[in-house]
Amino acid sequence: MRGMSHPALLQPGQVVDGWRVVRMLGAGTYGAVYQVEKDGRHFAMKLAMHRASSGDAEQADARLKRELGCLVHLEHANIIASRAHGRWPDLVTGWLYVVLDLVEGYTLAEWVERTHPTAREVVRVFGKLAGAVDYMHGRGVFHRDLKLGNIMVRAADGEPFILDFSAGDYTNAEDLTDAPLPPGTRRYRSPEAARFLRENGDDRDARYAFKVTDDVYALGVCLFDVLTAPEPTSGAFKAPVEGRLMPPPAREVNPRVPQALSDTAMCFIARRPEQRPPTAEVMRRMLESFAGEGGPEWTLPLHPSVTTPRLDPATGSDAVPAPRQSRRVRASVVGGVLLLMGLLGALAYPGSRWASPSSVPAGDGSLPPVVMADAGAVARLAVAPLPSLPREDGGAPPLPPARSPAGVALPPQAPVQKESPAVKRAPSVANSSAPPAKKVVSSRARGAEFLAKCAAASAAVALQLGCPGSVQMRPSSGECPADAQQAMRARGLRTMASVMVEIDVSRKPDGTGRRTYGDGPVRSRVTGATRGMPEETMLYGQVWTGDGRFFARYTQAEYPDGTIIPVCFVIGADGSEEGYEGSKPGAVVFQFIHPAYIVYSRWP
Repeated sequence: MRGMSHPALLQPGQVVDGWRVVRMLGAGTYGAVYQVEKDGRHFAMKLAMHRASSGDAEQADARLKRELGCLVHLEHANIIASRAHGRWPDLVTGWLYVVLDLVEGYTLAEWVERTHPTAREVVRVFGKLAGAVDYMHGRGVFHRDLKLGNIMVRAADGEPFILDFSAGDYTNAEDLTDAPLPPGTRRYRSPEAARFLRENGDDRDARYAFKVTDDVYALGVCLFDVLTAPEPTSGAFKAPVEGRLMPPPAREVNPRVPQALSDTAMCFIARRPEQRPPTAEVMRRMLESFAGEGGPEWTLPLHPSVTTPRLDPATGSDAVPAPRQSRRVRASVVGGVLLLMGLLGALAYPGSRWASPSSVPAGDGSLPPVVMADAGAVARLAVAPLPSLPREDGGAPPLPPARSPAGVALPPQAPVQKESPAVKRAPSVANSSAPPAKKVVSSRARGAEFLAKCAAASAAVALQLGCPGSVQMRPSSGECPADAQQAMRARGLRTMASVMVEIDVSRKPDGTGRRTYGDGPVRSRVTGATRGMPEETMLYGQVWTGDGRFFARYTQAEYPDGTIIPVCFVIGADGSEEGYEGSKPGAVVFQFIHPAYIVYSRWP
């Protein structure tokens, strides 16, 4: 390892395990991201900033390994794909790297500013994202940090991609934090997660059980921001979403938002999880229902075009949004002091973003963009001018994607930073960020109407899909599908009665071998080898606890070799199982390991 072998110091033309470095795309505390080329094809390579044996307190190696663990479970058209991984320069002790597809386009925040999408275009993009999130959940993966900067829209065809699983979680993943909440971004944290932190911030053993509705909420906040923030990358004001009260309706913030879409967006970010869609698939169906909508409110841009040219402070081109004039004036007055403070803060903050300012010309009175894109977010993979996205309204083409000078990535997209895993206390919401009193009253008066619409819409879709809605009703008895019976017969499962399973592998039991269950999807693991179903087979299903008892159905099995078959297994072969002391409707105390019984013909 000679001088330039460190992940942050690779140079164009250098070769890493056969991948030729083209340029750096970003660097931060956890790692560095490069555009690389092999056999004429371009990819993104992410390298952990520290090796496993380096004693790194931030566990950069373990975090990249966690991201890889999430990605190997996923293969979806709207989720970034991993293509290779290894250690370099030594196969055993070197730096861990992961090679990903290179998406040429915009972050979701940049997409809003540069393409001025219509409501119909927003619905299309978020429908695809919701489908990808549902697929992710079905494979036992939670993203846990969905936000505008971790979603990208490809310039060539407008396809969205979910990126950066460094905060993600999957079955059997190692716990990397000693804090109640996983690392994430405060704005996109669900109200129930924030409440858990307030109540358990000083308990080092407390761990929040992340759920499907947490990712649904985060994607809902992304939709709310796209609908209401015309310039989300510039640091302009965003309507507050944190706190106990609902934010003002999207249409109230931006009158261009269609009423039905506004109501749906507010449904996704309801304060209580049972008031949100129970799964991302329900979310997708609700958005899909708007596909045929027409008229000006659906086909005209949601935000007015920005007429002021945006100059790249590094090149003078019209590629990167320039700071607002007022900020430039302030920067010219206190530029030296702010620059010093910024550099010190960047070096001190655990998730700092840094770069050499050598490529930035001085003398224009503005602060040089000394920050670099966080290596944890492949969403910063910007390249030279790309094709413009097609517009439905025939309007002027959008500005080209941002052009970054060599070695300098894009400025950060929002002032909200990813929190350190060690955070213990939930920051209070400043009173100044609350809507005016009159608007709050108006929002609260309409709150019941919003929630009623939400409950009706999501429950209707949930019933169509056979999953619980806002009222968690256990399904009635019915036939085990013929394809499941055939698949189980082919595997020899019809000759057995039951398998032992760990009911919920996403959480550990308490000291009594029990835990408290609520309604929702569940991932279970077969704990002992059984004919036709080996150990480590995963069962995917649904839990119902609405009557104060425990009942679970499993409809899919994933074998250790990756084979997936439909099945019919149940916990509660003769009906709901009695819970332990302390059980109540929606929160049943039950065993962690229990037999799951095969359904030979009809569900109980």
